[in-house]
Amino acid sequence: MEEEVYVSYKYYSFIILYMANISQLILGETGCVSYLIYCNNKKEVAIIDAFEKYEKVIEDELKKIGNVTIKYILDTHTHADRRSASLYFSNKYNTGGIVKSTLTKYKGKIIGTKDNDILKIGNSKIQIIFTPGHTYDHNCYLIDKMLISGDCLFIGDVGRIDLGGNYREKSDLLFDSLRKLEKLEDHIRVYPNHVGAAHAIDSEDTFSTIGNEKKNNEALGVKSKDDFYTYMTEGWPPKPDNWEQIIEDNLNG
Repeated sequence: MEEEVYVSYKYYSFIILYMANISQLILGETGCVSYLIYCNNKKEVAIIDAFEKYEKVIEDELKKIGNVTIKYILDTHTHADRRSASLYFSNKYNTGGIVKSTLTKYKGKIIGTKDNDILKIGNSKIQIIFTPGHTYDHNCYLIDKMLISGDCLFIGDVGRIDLGGNYREKSDLLFDSLRKLEKLEDHIRVYPNHVGAAHAIDSEDTFSTIGNEKKNNEALGVKSKDDFYTYMTEGWPPKPDNWEQIIEDNLNG
C-alpha cells in the first residue's frame, strides 16, 4: 500500500467568540482538499468532503485533535474526480446519514438540507448556502467567518459546468450562486475543495477571502449571464478520467 502523503493546515479564530477551528487536509498531489471543523470546547467534529484512499489521513488528524465526537459528515456536492469516503465515515461514526442538499440524487441515507438551514457544531453554527451550478446539488458551508466553498468558488476561478447536465442551465445557476457569495462580508475566508496546479488553479495559496476574490477572480468580474456562459465554455482543461463512472459510484454510495 502506498504511503499517504498530505499537508495539514490548521487555522484558528482570532476572536474568542468564534469557537470553531479548521483543519485543511490537502491530499498529496491530487490538489483535492478535505476539512475537519471542530470545537475544542464541546469536542465535536464535522468532516467535510472525505475521499477514498485518504481515510487514514482523516483518522490521523482526528487522533491529533483528541477525544472528540464525530457529529456530522458533509459533502459539498457529488464529486466527479474522486470517489467519496463519506459513507465510510458516516457508518463508522453512526451519524445517521450524510449531510447533502435535498436535491441530491444520492441513493443512500442523507440529512437533507435547504438554503439557509443551520446545523450546530459545538458553540458554532454551520449555515447551509445552496449554490448550484458546478452540480445541481452543490452546497457551501459558512462556519463563523469561514466559507467551505467546495467547487463553486476557487482561488482565482470557479468550478466547471461541463460534467453532465445542461451546460447553459448550469452556467446560469452558477452565475446566480456567485452573486449570492459576493454578498458575504469581504473578510470571510474562502476554503475551496481544490487548490494548486493539479486543477489548473493559478495560485499557490490554500485559502482566500471574499474580498480578494471580488477583486481578483476573473469569473466574478463577468457581469452578464451571456458573457459568463462564454467564459464557462471556453478554454477549460480536459475532463477527469472516468468522470461519469465516478459520479455514478458516488451516487450509489
